[in-house]
Amino acid sequence: MTTALGSAAEILRAAKIVEGVVGNAWATDADGRFIYVTPDALTFLNLTLDDLNTPPEEGSLGWKRVIHPEDYEAAAATWRHSLRSGEPYNVEHRMLLANGAYGWGRSTGQPLHDGLGRILGWYGTVIDAGVSTSADNRPSSQTTDAPVHDAASNTPPLNLVHPHDRPAAEQAMARAFWHGIPQIVSYRRRQADGSYRWAELRAEPGYAVSVDVDPMVSKPGERWATSDTLGETVEAVRGARAVEGLFGAAFAFDPSGTFTYATPIAQTSIALTLEDLNEPLSVNSFLDGGDLGWKRSVHPDDYEDVAAALRRCLRTGEQFHHEWRVLRTSGQWVWHRFAVRPTHDTQGRITGWYGVGIDIDVYKKTEAALRERERELSQLIDMVPSHLWRLSPDGEPTFFNKRMADFLGMDAADMASPGMSRLDRLIATVHPDDAAEFGNALNRSLASGERFAMRYRLRRADGVYHWMSSRAEPLRNEEDRIVQWYGLCHDIDDQVHAEDALRESERSLRQLIETLPALIYCAAPDGKPIYRSQQLREFLGFNLEDKDEGARSRLVGTLDAIIHPDDLAVVKERYGHSLESGEPYALQHRLRRSDGEYRWVETRTAAMRNAEGAIVQWNGVCFDIEDQVRAQEELRLSQESLARASQAASLAELSASIAHEVNQPLAAVVANSHACQRWLNADPPNLERAQKTVERITRDANSAADVVNRIRALFRQSAEARTGASITGVVAEAREVLTEEALRRGARMDVAVESGLPTVRLDRVQIQQVLVNLIRNGLDAMNSLAGPRIVSIRARRSEEMVRIEIADRGRGVEFPERIFEPFFTTKGDGMGMGLAICRSIVESHGGRLWAEKNEPQGAKFIFTLPIEPDATP
Repeated sequence: MTTALGSAAEILRAAKIVEGVVGNAWATDADGRFIYVTPDALTFLNLTLDDLNTPPEEGSLGWKRVIHPEDYEAAAATWRHSLRSGEPYNVEHRMLLANGAYGWGRSTGQPLHDGLGRILGWYGTVIDAGVSTSADNRPSSQTTDAPVHDAASNTPPLNLVHPHDRPAAEQAMARAFWHGIPQIVSYRRRQADGSYRWAELRAEPGYAVSVDVDPMVSKPGERWATSDTLGETVEAVRGARAVEGLFGAAFAFDPSGTFTYATPIAQTSIALTLEDLNEPLSVNSFLDGGDLGWKRSVHPDDYEDVAAALRRCLRTGEQFHHEWRVLRTSGQWVWHRFAVRPTHDTQGRITGWYGVGIDIDVYKKTEAALRERERELSQLIDMVPSHLWRLSPDGEPTFFNKRMADFLGMDAADMASPGMSRLDRLIATVHPDDAAEFGNALNRSLASGERFAMRYRLRRADGVYHWMSSRAEPLRNEEDRIVQWYGLCHDIDDQVHAEDALRESERSLRQLIETLPALIYCAAPDGKPIYRSQQLREFLGFNLEDKDEGARSRLVGTLDAIIHPDDLAVVKERYGHSLESGEPYALQHRLRRSDGEYRWVETRTAAMRNAEGAIVQWNGVCFDIEDQVRAQEELRLSQESLARASQAASLAELSASIAHEVNQPLAAVVANSHACQRWLNADPPNLERAQKTVERITRDANSAADVVNRIRALFRQSAEARTGASITGVVAEAREVLTEEALRRGARMDVAVESGLPTVRLDRVQIQQVLVNLIRNGLDAMNSLAGPRIVSIRARRSEEMVRIEIADRGRGVEFPERIFEPFFTTKGDGMGMGLAICRSIVESHGGRLWAEKNEPQGAKFIFTLPIEPDATP
């Protein structure tokens, strides 16, 4: 019994040494039953000693309650292996924390032996790893019987290392491999006969070698353990070695701060021996402000704080806990966390210090990255153009982003007020007309766990209410319990007002459509009717769906019911063409009214297209033109009557015009007959001149006959066959006809025809008549002119036309357009038909006739004739 109590006391003493350095520790008996756990560790795990020793189920361990299901089997197998083999326990796994979440932790255990090497119990610690780390980037520190060395090296398998030395060797190789720091550690290596010899393991990144140093070592760890004398620091060294078994790196120093012990791992990590660490760098002692050699391993930015904190602890006896950057052998600055605890004698005086340095570089970098991510996330949340908020499971506001806090004029914490919950305070910011519905909807979601969604008005800090669209979703844990609500509010005030304006505009537009004095309808891209205005529905007497029939489509059924049978075929043909081609549809037809009467309507339909040009709808309108059609019919009948009266009234004028056109050639026949008679009565008779005069009589008589025939052809609305001819010859003939008349009037004809004019397809007599009429009008215009009387005749090519100009020097034309109207004349004895007939002739040839002012005086008549295709000059 006394032996058992002594063993327990030793185990507890080792656990408390560890507890003094790292803050939490545990101890078990040799069978793995827990006999001590620090209060911090129990709080960390939210368990009691009885929970740890009571299996939740047969064959399991009590601490299964706090190990992640995916990690438990590996952790339990490692622990059972350690209990059987006596090898140290070192494993990482996820643990269930007191707040209900899982976090990564590292459990480390070390056996305590009696003088015969028997295991008395186990002591160790649990350290919060701080962040989740995947198995791929965590160094494996679990023990194994497999060799860990390069095949060509002299590195021993770990199962040949003495159990007491195995943790140090394992950690040295792992540290060299993962951190690139050379390591030197002494260990006892089992020989073939079962005995142990001292050897030195030298680990480098990628390989390790073992050197036999047994003859050089008389005591275990003597080469690395202490300075020349331990003195009163023996307790401190013993504490450091207890820590060393768990963490590999430990140290001890005396009350003045002089190092008395440092593990090989610690010395090789910073490439400083005990002598280097204690080397004075100034004349003053460390307590008096001087510096020691270990200053070289501390980052310059951290040293002053570290030294000041350590001097304070040395003077006061306070425990030392500090973080700083350490210079490793590789030249890198790496963050470490140091914990140091004093040892006391029986009178309470400090006899020394022991502690440990733990590599937390990954943790610090992860912590910095997490802070940066938190800052970025916080900045992102505040910059999101929406209001973000969070509620507790019972609905109490716990967070507003900056936009929402600025909108409300207060943060979530500001909502707490005496006599009113934060939730009630939040509901109080909702518009009174929406508050009750908002509260009921939110309470329903809180009770049922269903998502929250609602539109409501929220009061801004300045008292103005804005419309909000709010949604919230619950966040659940692994047990499907709601741990908090996350919500999002969009300020939709402008949208709501725009929707109201749009609805009002739609109402106004619909009212406009319904009151327009027209029948309006819409159809789908295939022509199916989809909308009719109220007036059209009343006109037809049935609704859209009334013509949905199984055998026929709504479109066909509607057309058959409302279109007059005589118009139905052309309506279907024209409407079908528009649907197929996308061209607008316009047609006048008869439409059946609800009382059975058919009325004339004008229907117009156009396609409405989207941005890609595809037809999305047809919009159409029908105008009732029954009265207009009847009025047009009456007008047509009146116009026919008037035309007949006008024809009768103008018959005399028309006859006079014909006489006017025929009078000239007949007058020439009479004049030439008298001349012929004179030549024959002469003594002797001038037969040669008489013969020429007779030829002229014949020509003028034929001209009169041709004029009559052409006038008859015009009124028959028929045309003689036209042939290709050169305008040069036609102009010459017209000039010859009027030469003697021009001489009698004292006038001259100036003709200029462009050479090489192409042929024109024309009626030679008609065009000659136009030229004669225009030239004679020019001669008439200059009857009262005192100066030179010249009629200019020009012919030239103008693009695909032949252009003929007849210009005079008379008084000009006062009404250039009206002179071509029938019966309009500026002559005292004129009938007003000559120019009207000329324009008709020119236009029947595909040309145009018009009048312009001649510079500097007179009038110019111009007409064009189209060039015959493929014509040659």
